[in-house]
Amino acid sequence: MIALLIAVPLAFGFATVAFPKLSRYILPFVALFNLVLLLGFVHPTQVTEIGKWPAAYGIVLVLDNVNYPFLIFVNLVLFALSISATYKDKLGVLLLVLTAALNGLLLTGDFFNSFVFLEIIAAVAYVLASQNKNSYAAFKYLIFGSFAGILYLIGVVSMYVYAGTLNMAYAGFIASPEYVQVAGILIVIALLVELKILPLGLWAPDVYSNGSTVAPVALGSAVTVAIFYLFSRIFFNVLEPVKPMPVYLLSLISIAFAQLAAMKQKTLGRTLAYASIAGASTVMAALSSGAFGVENIASAAYLYLFNEAISMFILFTIYGYLNHKGFKNNSVAGIAFSLASISLIGFPLTAGFWAKINLLTALFEAGDYILPAILLAATVIEAGYLIKWNVDLWYVDDDSETEEMELPFGAQVVVLLFALVLVVVGFMPDLIMAYTDKIASHIFDSKTYFDTILKGGM
Repeated sequence: MIALLIAVPLAFGFATVAFPKLSRYILPFVALFNLVLLLGFVHPTQVTEIGKWPAAYGIVLVLDNVNYPFLIFVNLVLFALSISATYKDKLGVLLLVLTAALNGLLLTGDFFNSFVFLEIIAAVAYVLASQNKNSYAAFKYLIFGSFAGILYLIGVVSMYVYAGTLNMAYAGFIASPEYVQVAGILIVIALLVELKILPLGLWAPDVYSNGSTVAPVALGSAVTVAIFYLFSRIFFNVLEPVKPMPVYLLSLISIAFAQLAAMKQKTLGRTLAYASIAGASTVMAALSSGAFGVENIASAAYLYLFNEAISMFILFTIYGYLNHKGFKNNSVAGIAFSLASISLIGFPLTAGFWAKINLLTALFEAGDYILPAILLAATVIEAGYLIKWNVDLWYVDDDSETEEMELPFGAQVVVLLFALVLVVVGFMPDLIMAYTDKIASHIFDSKTYFDTILKGGM
């Protein structure tokens, strides 16, 4: 049944190619179908062997305690996007394909299909990036993305040569550590490009700041969360011998440069783009710090990722509609924007407060004092430019505006509900921490993953 999470959106995507106007109306129902299926009809642990081939050698889909919360979150974001975004009819088809590819990436248990789904996601992302006549940014993204795709494919081929199988669990079990290092380095570089860790993420500012209500929202929330899952799955469950220190150091540098760049920007779009890079870099640094099985750090990192994804969804959606127009005539947008901003900063009684305090506490307990120092400095910088933008937007002189701009009703509902989620989690953090703790407790359990995915079929 879990295969329906891929098959249904893909089928509707192909079915509506000739009728692109239908796709924008079908997309919300497909996303809602996925959510209903996940919440009511499937549950961990399930393994589906495609074509009746043994899992060790065939295509296998796996639903377990790690990817189940990710699937719910990604499909919830896609459902919200389908309601809040404004886009051309033809993009509805692509978003249906993106839905199928993201679910496939989260469910797949073999390296090759992870590559296939990554390439489908990238192809859709290039088109989304070109919106609003942003062809140069899309071309830059294509160059970086193609480089990442080639490295990932070489890494996958290397794993196949070394292990004789593409199954993640089996390949990680039988491959020699020295071979895992080679393949792992190639794969991690590819994922760092997609996760916009500087300097490999230099494509992101131009793509994220194009004023679209789709590209930065989809790439900065749903796609980023899915790829962080893939990174965690591969480097915590499968390729454990890969050394995390170079990734940790690169992520620290990326946080510093991104926050400083965000502070220097003159436009809101580029400010948010660099803030998004800094957030992803913080999650990556935290995951790298906790790579040797520190569950508290991993749990805090996933909570941080949740806060970043929701907050950036709100901020980029509002920017996509209003650009630099103030909030005097758009009070709902202003309230949501301000709540998302203070949650990103980490003010008390927001999800961001618990994300940062939990991460700092876990890092101190593990003896990591470098990331907390950089995170605290980055928070001060982040607070400075986000508060400045809030003041500017709340007190901008709307009488000087020549073009009337407002947030559609669907977008208002979505951003306000998401902003309330950030506040509710601020009061009741256990609502999310119950899931992040469960993810962290299972992501380092390689033996259970190996037993689950293979079921003895080798």
